[in-house]
Amino acid sequence: MKAVIHVDETKKWDLALTNAENIMRYGEQTGMDFTIEIVANSEAVKDLREEQARKDGRYDTIRDLALDTVKFAACRNALANAGIRESTLIPFVEVIPSGAVELIKKQQEGFAYIKP
Repeated sequence: MKAVIHVDETKKWDLALTNAENIMRYGEQTGMDFTIEIVANSEAVKDLREEQARKDGRYDTIRDLALDTVKFAACRNALANAGIRESTLIPFVEVIPSGAVELIKKQQEGFAYIKP
């Protein structure tokens, strides 16, 4: 099963991460394979800066999910609009050209869309 979790608000990060953890845990308990991508755009890209993630206490959760094959993607347009350098992001975050386009592509590839 495949899911794309869309995060565009800072206040939605904890719920999005909990959603991903719960999906992965369910997969482990049932033997089901899940592919999850978390796409951040708008103001939510700010929270994928390594310094901010550590400050907010989310870095370890994000790292653990990434090690468990959850993909994290940040919108290049949103980064530019916020004046965020890609080099300040958590190292395993992939920068994508457009969050909106990524969401469209994933849904066309059969990913279920989740918006916490």
